[in-house]
Parts: sequence; structure tokens; C-alpha cells
Amino acid sequence: MDAIKNSIAAQAADNSLIGLWQIVDEVEGAQLQKGFVPHLWRWDILRPLMMEVSKNITLADADRRVIIMSNPGARHKHHSTNTLYLSCSIYNPGETAPVHRHTSNASRFVLEGGGGYTTIEGEKCTMSRGDLIITPAGTWHDHGNEGDEPVIWVDVLDLPLVESLAVSQFEFEYCEDDSSGASVRRDVQTVTLPQDYSTIVYGNGGFLPTFINNTRGESAGSPMFIYRWVDAKSALNRMRELEGSPYDGIILEYVNPVNGKSVTTTTSFSVQLLRPSEVTKAHRQTSSAAYCCIEGRGRTYVGDKVLEWGPNDMFVIPNGMPHHHENLSSSEDAYLYSVSDAPAMKYLNLYREEAV
Repeated sequence: MDAIKNSIAAQAADNSLIGLWQIVDEVEGAQLQKGFVPHLWRWDILRPLMMEVSKNITLADADRRVIIMSNPGARHKHHSTNTLYLSCSIYNPGETAPVHRHTSNASRFVLEGGGGYTTIEGEKCTMSRGDLIITPAGTWHDHGNEGDEPVIWVDVLDLPLVESLAVSQFEFEYCEDDSSGASVRRDVQTVTLPQDYSTIVYGNGGFLPTFINNTRGESAGSPMFIYRWVDAKSALNRMRELEGSPYDGIILEYVNPVNGKSVTTTTSFSVQLLRPSEVTKAHRQTSSAAYCCIEGRGRTYVGDKVLEWGPNDMFVIPNGMPHHHENLSSSEDAYLYSVSDAPAMKYLNLYREEAV
């Protein structure tokens, strides 16, 4: 019988076929998480490396100067979770990166330095620490640093998800019409909207301007491109006396002001407050998530692993893994920023969450 089975397997393999009985545990396994592991990247290691990169790697080497958080369990080394790409970018004073767009939804969350900006569909979004900038799929954008010190931010893209669907594409051929109406290739966009346009138009919760078209570019994501940390932190602290989530403390999601949904079609963005000595209950979701500590110190328990974090440390929680958080201080708050692929899971009716 074994000889017959081996003969069948050999014939199948010769013709790029395989029997389910050969890989049934892999196909029908009960575990959601396959390969990716919880992991933490420490800022005290990453920052000195970023500074070395800023001195020795040019933007011309890869268009953008980036270090990727490579998950130790990933088959593709630029994947941080099965759906998320997490990285850090650094720009020196006076530098600009060329205008481009891509089929992935993208974001940046500012860690250090002043003077950085991203121009998106004609809006120049200036950056400060803790600000969140969204570049939904299909929006033209370019980056730069007008300050006198390096600027570092966290990038999160849904690139692994888009790659798995075989539709990842980057475009750099950006053109604008000149005064004569001729189409001219440009490396950076012309700023066509007032400063702080996103805040002017969408910065008053509960009010939506109806005199403008509330879609921008080819995007299905939020028309509000920048969310300020000063506003997010203030909102969290207004709610600090409320009970909050048993799993996440006081947590807020950045949303599309037009429809209240997540800011992109595939990813949701949140900030949470863990009050002094707060310990949350454990839960797990079919979604995966990437985190960055904004302020404070704490621990996140993921399965049998303990990730101890402080300011600017980053970590990931693969899908399906039980986890909970703890603020290590008895007197200081802790704030976490996170990105999840929950919207994609919900659109596909694959999102599940349970207490453990």
C-alpha cells in the first residue's frame, strides 16, 4: 500500500499536483497563525541604526530610506505580519522623496524631528510627533524634510495583503499641466490646497461640509489625511474616568469623517490609554496588529511571550494569538498606537474575536 501511495505522490508531483492527504494538517489545521510570531523591536537599538542609515544610505539607493521590521517567522522578509508591512523612514534636512502612488494603503506616524511633511493630492501635511498621516491606495504623495534635524516616522502598509492578491503596483510617472496645458513630468507635487486643509474641512466632529466633493483622488479611504496627536491625546484624556474596554482600556479609532468607517478599506488605526497600573483582560482576534508605544512603559503578553515596551518601541501580534496589556507604572499613563487589518477581515466576513 505504501508503494502505491508513493507512486501516486510521485506521479502527482511530476505534474505539479499534490494529494490533500499529504498536507491535510497544513490545510485543515486548527491554528490561525501560521509562521508569524510575536516580536518586539527596541528603539534603543533601532534609532542608532537609523542614524547610521541616514549618513550612509542615500534616497537614490531605494527611493526612500527605510528599515523594515522583518518578522522572524516570515517567509518574505519585508512582511511584519501576514498582512502588514511595518517600517521606519528617516529623512535628513532638505531631502525630498519623489512623488508616487501605489495600490497599497499606507500611513506614517511621526516619532522624532520637526519639519517633516507629506504632500497628498495637493495638500501639504506638516508633521509633529504623534501625528498620523494617511495615504489611501491610489493617492499621489511625496515626502520631505524642511527642518534642521532628521525626521523619523513609522510606516504601515497593507503591502503583504496586496501582494498576496497579486495586485501590488508602484507608479512614479507623475505629471501636471503647465500654463499652456501641456502635461509635464514632475518629481514633487504642486501644493494646491490651503495649509491645514484636512483640519479646516474635517476637524469639527459631527459636522460634514456638503459644498465640496468629499472624495479625493482615486481613493476609497478617508478624505481627511492628517490626524493630530494633540487632538487624539486630548480625546483620550477626556474619557479617562470611563470604564473603557476590558481588553484595551480607553481606546479610540481614527475614522473617516464622511461615513464613520475605518480610514482605509483594509486597515484600522487606533490609539489607547492604559491608566497607571492598568492590566487588561486577554482576548484574541482573527486580525493581526502592529503597535508603537507613544508614551509610558508596559508589557504585552502574547501567547507565552512577554513583550516589554517603552517609548517608540514597536511590536506585532499575529492573527489568532491571545494577548493582553499591562501599564508598569503606578503613577504614569501609557499610550499605544496600533494598526490592524480588521477592516479587511470584516469585509471578507472572516473577523472573529473572543475572550480567553
